[in-house]
Amino acid sequence: MGKKRVMQMKKGTILFKLGLVALLIGVSIFFVGKSWGQGAPKVLRLALIPAEDIEEMIRAFAPAKQYLERELGMKIEEFRATDYTAVIEAMRAKKADVAYFGPFSYVLAAKRANATAIIGGSEGDGKLATYHSIFITHKESNLKTMEDVKANANKLTVAFVDPASTSGHLIPRGGLESLGIRVDKDFKEIIFAGGHDASVLAVKSRKVDIGATWEGGFQRVLDKGVASREEFVVLWKSAPIPRSPIAVRKDMDGSLIQRIQQAFLDMPQKAPDAFKQFEGRWEKNKSYVKVTDTDYNYIREIAIKLGKL
Repeated sequence: MGKKRVMQMKKGTILFKLGLVALLIGVSIFFVGKSWGQGAPKVLRLALIPAEDIEEMIRAFAPAKQYLERELGMKIEEFRATDYTAVIEAMRAKKADVAYFGPFSYVLAAKRANATAIIGGSEGDGKLATYHSIFITHKESNLKTMEDVKANANKLTVAFVDPASTSGHLIPRGGLESLGIRVDKDFKEIIFAGGHDASVLAVKSRKVDIGATWEGGFQRVLDKGVASREEFVVLWKSAPIPRSPIAVRKDMDGSLIQRIQQAFLDMPQKAPDAFKQFEGRWEKNKSYVKVTDTDYNYIREIAIKLGKL
């Protein structure tokens, strides 16, 4: 075989190999594109409603963030929200892809921001768990029952948490209205404290007469040692409320949404310390379960009845 012929064969082999590599790269790109979708973000932006101090919540979330980045193979950026509405607006403007909502803020986001619930908290029994809203007062307020509140409403100042809070506004407002108290007309003053801890501390410092919060938020303030149980009277406790959902934008790639959902479902087993650290500041869930929008119809119906949706 001539030298020229050998050189041609070698050249042909090299070209064949280069072509094969190019083909494999092209196929890989095609399937990655199909898997993640054309609109898949390079960075996943995640928002937390500021139920308490947002910087403390983000610090507690840091290990969970690292876990999610490993599981999804994507960088995650936190959206620092100043209030509940800011999270809803961030998702509406596509500045947030995933968000921890309260039930009511989720219902608002589903209507205004194309949000859909995918994950909820559980006690480890495979079911969506519940929690309760409460009204508290200072022990020296002379208020012992909700009938006392109704009788003295025109003299009382009330603290809610945030207009889009479930246990800090929607549910306790509904409770007051069911007693015949016209919230916007009958009280001396209404304020929004900005966080569950702030609502509790407003009652402690006697800045307000009664405050709305959720039982876990109340207990967390007590656990910090900044207030004692003996300083308060619990005036009212709500019916069970479905626990808060994690939601995504509906227009995200379907396969990415499934990966996000599975990553959250796997977190208690794959990253138990990260899960416990954040859930210690959130709802103290023992696991996550799949949820859908219909799981929050109870909240939606109350919001419609109160003219808040």
